[in-house]
Amino acid sequence: MADREKSAYFELMSSMRASVPYEQFLDMALILNETRRILGERAYHADTDDAYDAMHEAASKLDLDLPVFREVTDYAHTFHTYMEMGGIDWEEAIKRDVFHKMYGVVTAPVAELCMSHYDASVENEKRTVLIAEAEKFTANLLQFINENSNAQYVLTTQSHKYSLALKELFRNYTNVEILEASIYTYGFLNRRFDWILSCPLMASRTLAEEEYFICKETDLVALENLSLHLNDGGRLVMILPARVTFGAGRIRDLRSFIQDNYRIFEISALPAGAIAETGVRTVLLELENSRPDENDDIQVYRYAFEDSKRKKDWPEKLIEEDHTFAMLEELKMMDGWSVERIFAQQTEDYQNFQNSSLLKEQLGNVAEIFRGKAINSKDPSGRIGVVNITNIRQYDIDYDSLEHIDLEERKITNFILQEGDVLLPARGTAIRTAVFHEQQYPCIASSNIIVIRPDPRRLNSVYLKIFLDSPIGNGLISGAQQGTVIMNISYKDLAVLDIPLPNIEKQREAAEEYIKGLQQYKDAVSIAEQRWQDTLTKLQNYD
Repeated sequence: MADREKSAYFELMSSMRASVPYEQFLDMALILNETRRILGERAYHADTDDAYDAMHEAASKLDLDLPVFREVTDYAHTFHTYMEMGGIDWEEAIKRDVFHKMYGVVTAPVAELCMSHYDASVENEKRTVLIAEAEKFTANLLQFINENSNAQYVLTTQSHKYSLALKELFRNYTNVEILEASIYTYGFLNRRFDWILSCPLMASRTLAEEEYFICKETDLVALENLSLHLNDGGRLVMILPARVTFGAGRIRDLRSFIQDNYRIFEISALPAGAIAETGVRTVLLELENSRPDENDDIQVYRYAFEDSKRKKDWPEKLIEEDHTFAMLEELKMMDGWSVERIFAQQTEDYQNFQNSSLLKEQLGNVAEIFRGKAINSKDPSGRIGVVNITNIRQYDIDYDSLEHIDLEERKITNFILQEGDVLLPARGTAIRTAVFHEQQYPCIASSNIIVIRPDPRRLNSVYLKIFLDSPIGNGLISGAQQGTVIMNISYKDLAVLDIPLPNIEKQREAAEEYIKGLQQYKDAVSIAEQRWQDTLTKLQNYD
């Protein structure tokens, strides 16, 4: 029946394609289904007027907008086409609608990974499960519920049409309840659960208005809100933006709340594309409503998608790239849950760094850190230079290719670069730094650049560049990235990076040695290139 109904739904979509917008296909399927209920026995021989009136009644009853057809007879034609199909596979209908929008949908292998955290071995007929915004897990939802039929389920959604469609999908399931509710609202539900699964809204510009939550961002509100709905010993599995693992301010406060009140079982980095059409780096977080212990082992994974045969194919398999563990005490000491930082800290270089007798200090305590200025227009004859990402080379800045603007200096006073500023791309594909040297004209950095202005009494600019360019420095910066393949670094998160801080004289000695060695390297490369060019010229002279 399922295969026939899948084919039927595709045929129904094809018949509506010319008259119904794609985004209303699911609405129309719901209306047609309700129309058949309204007409009852008359459904098989309904004339144009009956079909027209019943479809309007169905749309009103379901509180959905009925698409406007060009001709009244088109209503009857669409309904008769639906009747000939013999039914709708609601799983297929929801999948097609969700995956048409793509944004925020959990890919099948990631949904499977999340659901694998459910302990099916627990024999308890009263076990309760909440799957929040359940349409995002449609790829595996029906199969999961069928395989774990001893539990009682509550499926929430903010979408009215998805609530209707989910009710149709689980119409004959006595253990499934559909609830139209927002997990971003305090007290959205007055029940607790043994297991909760969620992939909340990420990178949303909408902030929660509730005053009950530590953070205002929707995804972080969901973490706090859902954790409050766990039974004793209940588990929460969530997909969250990576910034929850390293963000400062209120995000740090939220981490403290979680690690002080819940036992953390797993923090794992998910691959780019885990959530369709989002550029947000994500992690899987699993926690339990039980007393935490600083000696608890927290599992840490890095996952990747197995390459698809064709780029347009969705990956079908998730593979484990790395696995380690960390103790809660370690997470507290590093003031974060960054997966990249956890792995970086377990390298020999990092261990040596941590165990060294060098004084260490957070970068924000010895430097001013800020983002460059957004530039709306360029002026080739302008007197103000603009350093952009493309101007930052491996060792220095290409001043000859700077773009220029012409603005009143008072409007850019706070952005004018100073001698010794260290520049770092805030976004892009590579981590590289450069030390700015004053030019004969004022310069600013674009908004794609992070400016680090060391306190010269405590931190030498070149010494800072040496550290940030090192494997340890690169690893720490990688841990602060918020993007996927394209990195996106917040200047606020750089402020909490630990850097080694020997006395200023030792820093200057290291800087002088670096500058001297770099010049020798450049001279050697220049001589080698000239020799090679001379050789080519000689060999290619055919006089």
